[in-house]
Amino acid sequence: MQDSLTQLLLPSSAAAVNVLLLLWTEGRRRPVLHAASKCAGFAALTAAMVGNGIVPTQTAHRIAYPEMQFLRGVLEICWWLLAAATIVSVVRTYYAVGSRLRQNRFMLDVIATLLYLGSALAIITDVLDIPLKGVLATSGALAIVLGLALQSTLSDLFSGLLINATSQYRVGDSVMLDDSTQGEVVEITWRAIHIAKTNRDLIVVPNSIIAKSRIINLSVPTGPHATVAKFEAPTQFRPSDVVHALELAIETCVGIATHPKPVIATTTVGRKTTSYEITFFPTGERPSTELLNKFYDAAHRHLESFSALIEPEEHTNDGVESALVYRLIDAIGVFGMLSREQRMQLASALVRRELAPGQLVLAAGEMSEAITIIAYGTVGASISADGDPSDDVVRFGPREYFGESGPIAGVASQESFAARTYVIAYELPKRAVTNLLKQHTDVAHALAAKLVARERKGHALMQPVEELHESGGGLVRWIYRCIKSIHHPHV
Repeated sequence: MQDSLTQLLLPSSAAAVNVLLLLWTEGRRRPVLHAASKCAGFAALTAAMVGNGIVPTQTAHRIAYPEMQFLRGVLEICWWLLAAATIVSVVRTYYAVGSRLRQNRFMLDVIATLLYLGSALAIITDVLDIPLKGVLATSGALAIVLGLALQSTLSDLFSGLLINATSQYRVGDSVMLDDSTQGEVVEITWRAIHIAKTNRDLIVVPNSIIAKSRIINLSVPTGPHATVAKFEAPTQFRPSDVVHALELAIETCVGIATHPKPVIATTTVGRKTTSYEITFFPTGERPSTELLNKFYDAAHRHLESFSALIEPEEHTNDGVESALVYRLIDAIGVFGMLSREQRMQLASALVRRELAPGQLVLAAGEMSEAITIIAYGTVGASISADGDPSDDVVRFGPREYFGESGPIAGVASQESFAARTYVIAYELPKRAVTNLLKQHTDVAHALAAKLVARERKGHALMQPVEELHESGGGLVRWIYRCIKSIHHPHV
């Protein structure tokens, strides 16, 4: 009895060390080091057990002392469970080193389940010495009962195995469901797939439903994916004219690739509206949602511009200028502080100018003598001196303006502005702006805030932004003082 206890002392100590090591490394970092330590501990346990005549893979011989027989059985059960845990740790480390642990969590769960199931069968046959036929007969009958009771759960389970085996999508992929729901796959479990929408809602879809649904994987294949935009226009516009406006909208948006070439198709013609589908590839410079919003805005502005150019000219009450130029003055939001008569006076001061594609409007380092408002076409702002289109940081379309830094603050332009298409523009001369600022200091301050907003964005993000409120100090106040010194020299 004493000799038998001595033989079991070393294996029991090794098993205790393995259990403590397993608990200590659980959830910690450095997976390679911890996996190596578990393998070393398990190898030491195996050597200690085999050295003392305990072979877990063989049925144990009967011992005269029941207590010793029980202790040997406990050691063999621990060995089988630790063997499964060690292999699972090695597999987990393999996925963790390749940064694929999150994507293959479901497969890791399957491997762990099979390993522990195999250990359980080995314990039943080799340690407990129970015939496998009786176990299979009993478990078969139980499996039939459970299968009928858990039919939907088992359907989700096998659908999950099929989905992971075929790798239709993985954790981190962006997918779109049949109902146009779009989100990112955050987890794949035994029963369901978890999809996080952009508004942070979590959708849980059973695997059995996913297996029968049509899912679009937006992340496969790798590389840029085309964006599809849908647009509707009244049937009073000819499709060719709308397509031309959409082409100008594409030209206006920096971030749409020229190769492959964007495709515009007329899809349906109804009684009231005609539908169009535009397919283009983003360059990746800006988020696709932001690019899509800018495209829709540019498309509406170009269509409005085309409509204003072809409609009969409507004169204001004093017959000075058409409705088109009056609308262009309204495009500068800060002029909304003025009365209708004052805006009409500014409209009468506008000077029409037509530009050919590639013509330079304002060179870098040159001080603008007018605020230029675009009525038709596209103008690009480039960081290069010659206005190279490939260096455009932003492009302006109808009802957008540029060049206000000269008339307002007496600052030279840091960018070159050149026409990218045939352009019709209207210029508000510096003298008209000077007279306006002398009469309305509130407009001067609002224009200063607008200019500050553009400067803060920098020329790399230069584009019209929402009006900023007066801050009462800082850069806005400094530019406002510059404006007053220019337009009110005696103040």
